[in-house]
Amino acid sequence: MRPGGPVDLLGIFFIFLGTCGLLIQLNSFWVYRRLRRLERAGVEGEATVARWEPVGGQMRLHLQVSLPEGESAGEFEEVMLEPVGSPGDVVPVIYDPEQPSRAKTGGRKDIDYRGERLAVFLMGYGGLALFVAGIVMVALSRSFF
Repeated sequence: MRPGGPVDLLGIFFIFLGTCGLLIQLNSFWVYRRLRRLERAGVEGEATVARWEPVGGQMRLHLQVSLPEGESAGEFEEVMLEPVGSPGDVVPVIYDPEQPSRAKTGGRKDIDYRGERLAVFLMGYGGLALFVAGIVMVALSRSFF
């Protein structure tokens, strides 16, 4: 084996694919983490639809979270196929008590993060395996040691 040979080039390609997999997985990881936190420690409450706007065939809703004391806790956005109400309507939400702007419409029973969990595991562990395999292939074809 020598530098620039097929094993070296395949190793570099595996490193590239592994890095891409790990970077793509980051978004799924953050969504998974947010949904898991909402399911475990979220508080069910209400939000008022402030406005909605069409975005690429879907609707982006801007909602104001209302805390139990009646004060507004901040605004959050959610992209949906169809809006859940018109401006001024009150909808159920689940929010994080530490940061109420981190919320999701619906209740605790509506949260399903298993799809994101699968993406995190497949892309994360698959990307890590490809990255390590690429490093080993490059190290075998080049004399670093």
